[in-house]
Formats: sequence, structure tokens, C-alpha cells
Amino acid sequence: MKKDTVKTSNVELYLGSIRNKAVAYENTDEENLLVSLWEQKHQIALSDYENSRVNSAKVKAWRDAYHGIFYKLNEDGKPSQDLMKPLKKVSFELVENKVISRLPGPKMTPRYYSDLTLVNATEALLNHEINKMLSEEVHDESEHSCLIDSTTWLKVEWDPFDNTHERSGMPNVINCPIDTVIPQPGVADYRKLEYIFQYKSLTLNTVRLLYDRVVYPVDSSDIIDIVEVYYKNVNGLIGHFVYTKDTLTVLSNDVEWGMRKVRTCTSCSSVVPIEDECPICGNKHFKYKGMEKEVLDTDLTYVDNTFETEDSDDKPNIETIKAGETVPHYLIRQLPFVPKRTIKVPGEIYGISEVALSLEQQDSINKFMNKAENKSSAAKTVITKTRDTHIDDDNSDVLYVEVEDAAQAQGIQVKQIVSDINGELAMANFLYDSARSVVGITDTDQGKADNTAKSGDAKELQLAASQQRQSSSKIQRNSAYAGVYELIFKYLLAYSDEERVFISRLPDGSHKEEIWSKYMFLAKDKDGVLYYRDDFAWSVDNVAYITNDRETMWQLIDRDFLNGTTGIEQDPQRALKLYWQMKDSFGYPTAKYALKFLENSERHLPSQIEQALLNNPEAVQLALSYIQDLQNGNVMDVLNTDNSSKEGSSGSAGGARDGAGKANNKRTHTQQQGTINNKNKVQKEVEEDQ
Repeated sequence: MKKDTVKTSNVELYLGSIRNKAVAYENTDEENLLVSLWEQKHQIALSDYENSRVNSAKVKAWRDAYHGIFYKLNEDGKPSQDLMKPLKKVSFELVENKVISRLPGPKMTPRYYSDLTLVNATEALLNHEINKMLSEEVHDESEHSCLIDSTTWLKVEWDPFDNTHERSGMPNVINCPIDTVIPQPGVADYRKLEYIFQYKSLTLNTVRLLYDRVVYPVDSSDIIDIVEVYYKNVNGLIGHFVYTKDTLTVLSNDVEWGMRKVRTCTSCSSVVPIEDECPICGNKHFKYKGMEKEVLDTDLTYVDNTFETEDSDDKPNIETIKAGETVPHYLIRQLPFVPKRTIKVPGEIYGISEVALSLEQQDSINKFMNKAENKSSAAKTVITKTRDTHIDDDNSDVLYVEVEDAAQAQGIQVKQIVSDINGELAMANFLYDSARSVVGITDTDQGKADNTAKSGDAKELQLAASQQRQSSSKIQRNSAYAGVYELIFKYLLAYSDEERVFISRLPDGSHKEEIWSKYMFLAKDKDGVLYYRDDFAWSVDNVAYITNDRETMWQLIDRDFLNGTTGIEQDPQRALKLYWQMKDSFGYPTAKYALKFLENSERHLPSQIEQALLNNPEAVQLALSYIQDLQNGNVMDVLNTDNSSKEGSSGSAGGARDGAGKANNKRTHTQQQGTINNKNKVQKEVEEDQ
């Protein structure tokens, strides 16, 4: 491996000791024309955003209110330049109470019965790898951005660098605050957007690695501000145009950005995913090439029977595409942004900020509380004393008043000057309750004592009403995640060439490997043309997060077991095994030990029988004798004889007559033998007396 020097490494770039303007990239004439036209569109879209009710000035005021930076509002409700002590952070408190920490799971609706396998595999894959695609940190960040800024943007992108020898990359979801994404003006439905702008800040090294172009910032920093444009081209595909914000230097102009690209050898055009050298010709130079079709290197078998139903007698139509034939690549035709809002405004792409709903109340609350604090600080203790009386005390909260003599002062007296702040505090509490009422938060939601509901039924109704009050914001956020899962699915269809293998657990506690492949969604139209089916309805599973919360699942399993729903009364042994299998499936620490114990117990007699045998050695001997007779066939002969006698009793083989013998006295053999022994004992005593 060649050793790096200062010239060939990033050291010179980081230090910025030499900035050779001669090597900086300069636009071509075509790029100058394009960047000037896109910049005009950018300025129009930015002006439209700044004239909206969620402009950058208001967003800054909402963020300041959340962070506890309180500027007094003037009569017009706009922040002034006067700072105020943040005694009551109402915005922070209310936002934190409305953050939904649980990430909803994906729910994919099949169109045909034959789609069930595809849908189940896709949902299982997304649930299995969701932490790689959409982390909890990104979800939490988007929750706060959504509540504070009124709207945030979730961007789905394909990360080709998150690859291995078995995986070509991964979909990745990032949060983009409202002031970093500027949509096309006048369009309220994000699915109908034709272009959108995004602001980014990249380091000099990142720009060089991503775009292979040398640019310099206008100052001495290492950061370059860039503008990215995503747009739909004439074919409905997604294009990508990138330029620097300050110097308008074009970094990328990719008309086929949304098209599947593969790393190909510049010499023989072979596809080389990650190797440094082409295995076919040994060439070390590669380029990414857009592809609409691919040539299969192995036979592909797929099922083509979209109209199969559960009751249909038709067998699935299994078709095979031979190696060497071509299949299409899936092409993305949707911009990679989904808006996430907490309150939807009809006819607008932006929502309503939760901070904005309580901003005026927070301002008034802090004005009253600051006034109350100032009045409380003005309270003093007045002490009167004679001139020649010395008190050694430097307490600044005590006021000393000197008088002429003791008779005049009537000795040393203490007077309290107390301020009345009840009015300010009452008004502050009233405004606080008003702010909570606006956003729909109760004492119960905050975990405080709430005596408004006296009975259990009343408390349930209260909780249901609170949930209903906040259902609208949950619907909006669930809708955003449904759009994100749909985009992730489409990115997998477009860029994931390999089969995705993952593990799923079966109901019996065992595991199996499942496979997801984009070829599962191949279908043929009436003209025999292959295409990918992507017209599935997407929503979210609001209770899917429970399966990821092991502690909650343990409690639910315990509750079901105690309620007897696992069959404890019918079959205790199997019910216990089912109970511990469910606990083991959710990672309960001692579940495996319990299952091993139950498996070993199945090889033993019940504990009651084992204890009875230990207490009665004679029974063990009888059992062993019986087993020996059984092995020798003696018992079978006796049983056969008894059975033949019983069978002959109803035929010509003879046997006792019906009703013959004494009637049953319902006494056991032991009881009858005891009676006979007592009778014989009495008879013997009588004979001895005689």
C-alpha cells in the first residue's frame, strides 16, 4: 500500500495552508445557465416560504420559547428585544408531554390473496431492520421538530456505502428541519411536488469525496453551504442538481439520479460492486452507470397469478425466466421527502406549531411570575433599635432604623413588610390551565393527581376523552410514517439487487430463515411486459411497538397466564411450556432454564406418583414384577383370557347368567376383608372363654 504524504492526504485540506484557486472547479457555460435558472426558482420558493405563517422569524421565536429564551411580546404578539427570566417554561413542558416516543410499525395491505406471502415478508423485513433504516434518535428528533416548528421533513435516501459483500446498501431516513427544505410554491400535496430544495452544510473533504470537485468557502472555515435540487424530469424520473450557495459552483447535474446505478469497469463494462480491481480484466478505473434493465445470471422463478383467491381451485402460474434474459429495473418516480405535521391545515403543506398555540400564555405567565418574584424580593424585615445599641449582622434582607432613645423606640421591635402576590399567582395558574386546555393536556396526561374522576369507569372515560382529543395529531404523524415506509419499500425495489435474509420466530419457539427479494413483486401485463407491482396501500401498526418492548410483553404474558387463557386448567404441563416459550421469545432471562426443566420433567413420572413409590417400596416391587410379567407375555395371556371371557358372555361360550350372584354391597375388598377378620377374632375369643 502506498504511503500517504502531506500532499496526498487530507492534512493540507484540513489546515488550509495552501488554497490554490487555480485548481478550484469552474462551471461550464451550460452549468452557468442551469445554476442561474435554478437559483431564480430557489429565490421564488424561498420568498414564498418567508411570506408564509411559518417563516424563519416565527420558527426562531418558537425555538427560543422552547429553549427558555423568552423575549417579551409586544402588543402585536411579536418578540421584542427585552429578555425575560424564564421562570415557567410552559412550551417545553407541553411539548415534552406530547412527544410520542414509540415508533409505529409498518402495515402493508395486500390487494389479492396471493399477495399475503409478499406482504408478510416485506413487513417482517422492515420490522427486522427498522433500527438500521430509522433510528430512535431520528424519530425523537423529528418528534421535537414537528411539535416546535409545526412541520418537519423526513427524507428517505439510499446509502450505497452501507454495503457488504452480501448487501448493496441500505435505505436511510434522516430528519430535515422545516427551514432546511423549501418546497415548490403553491403545492399542498407533497406527492404532487415537482421540485424541492434542500440546504446542507458539508466539509471540504466530503465535497471532494462525493462530487470529485475542489471548491473553497468564502471564509476560512472548512464548511461549504450547498443547495440540492430534486426534480421530476420529462420521463417522470427524479433528477438531482447540486450547487454551492455562495459561489454558485455546480457540484452535480444528474438527470438520471433516481435511476438504478451500478459500479462498472470502464474497460470491459463488468459490474464490480466494491472490489478495487476488476476480476475480469484487471482494470482499476470504474464509473457508475444508470441502468433500466439487467441481465440475469441465474434462472428466476416467480409466481404470476394475481387473481388467485383463497377458495380458488386454480393453481398459481409459476413462470421461469432463463439466465441471460433481461428484466427491468424499478424506477423511482417520487421525490424523497415526506412532511411530518402535528396539526394539518387544509389547503396548506405546513402544519401548526404546538409552541405557537401557547406562546402568548407563556409570555403572560412569565410576566406575572416575574412580577411576583420582584414583589417577593422587595419584602423586608424592619428592626428598630437605640443609637447606642449595636447589632453585629450584615444581613441585607434586614433593615435597621435608629431612634433617639429606648422610650421612643419602646425597646427593640421587629416589623415585617410582606408583599401580596396571590393575585399574580392566581392569574399565572389560570393562564397555565388555559394553555394546557388549548393543546389538550390534562393532569392525568402529566401524571399528576387528578380527582375529577371519582370511579374507575369515570377515569376510563376521562382517559378515552383525552386520547380522542389528541387523535388528530397522531393521525397526521402516522400518515407521515406510512409515506416513509412506502418510500423505503420503493427504494428496496429500485436498489436492492440481492436477496435479503432475516430470522423470524415460529409459534413453537423455533427459528427459521425468511427471504425477501424484489423479484417477488414482478408481474406481467396483458401484453406480456414485465413490471414491478408497487401499488400497495400503506399505513402503520400502532401496537407493533409493543412487541419490541420486552418488559411490556412479559407483563402481558403473565396476565394471560394468570387469567387461565393459556389452558392451565386443561393441561397444566403444556400450558407451562407454552408460557415459558412465549417468555423466551421475548428474551426473558430465565426462560431457557425453565424450558429445559420442563423438557426433563416430561421424562419423569408425576411427582405425586414418584413420592408414593418412594414411600411404598412394596409397590415398586409389584410394579417391577408386573413389568417383568408383561415382558414375558404372562400378563397379555391373562388379559386375552379375560377379554375372551367377556366377549363370550354374550354368545354361546357360556359365562354367568344375567343377574346371577349377590348384589353389589358397594364395599371395597379391604373393607370386606376387615369385617371378616373382626368376625373371626370375636369368634376365637368366644371359643377361648368357653
